[in-house]
Amino acid sequence: MNEMKLDFLRELANIGTGHATTALSQMLDGKLFQLVVPDAQMLPFTEAADYMGGLEKVVVGIFVVISGDVQGHMACLHPLESARTLIRLLTGEDKPEIDEMGRSALQELGNIMVTSFLNALSKMTNLLMMPSVPGLAIDMAGAVWESILAGAEVAGEVTVIRTRFSAEGEAIEGHIIFLPDEDDFNKIARQFGLEEH
Repeated sequence: MNEMKLDFLRELANIGTGHATTALSQMLDGKLFQLVVPDAQMLPFTEAADYMGGLEKVVVGIFVVISGDVQGHMACLHPLESARTLIRLLTGEDKPEIDEMGRSALQELGNIMVTSFLNALSKMTNLLMMPSVPGLAIDMAGAVWESILAGAEVAGEVTVIRTRFSAEGEAIEGHIIFLPDEDDFNKIARQFGLEEH
């Protein structure tokens, strides 16, 4: 793995999460929303699944298709407990099951996260990236992965950005997955002078 590429990913992670934090604080009516600097990795698909807690873990996945100058897929995965915490913070309701209102809040949240990242990346590269309406799945991570990857041609490695938020003192974990088409990743990298050797 090219160290420059990893530095670029970490920079993207920091800028994208910074944008998302601002947007989420507004969504949470100004509740204190903090962000632990995320980690970014490029991992082979099988290792990426383990890095995020394994395929058996139940997660909430919000995913979009990216179109424009860059095409690909992007997703936000949250462990079930973190998703419930988010719903409680967003709606003020604490329910054991994720109902329609909870799903809607999570979709909106995922939309903000993904859009913030894409906007940050667009500004950094001058490449247009537009997300589709987000889809949502609650299932074992393996099944959610399959939903996300059904339309994505994963040649080798997956970009995984680990995020840790805290709002009102409660920790929220999640992962953001960025799957640009192979040629488009190179297009993004070229904007940063990271030519493939």
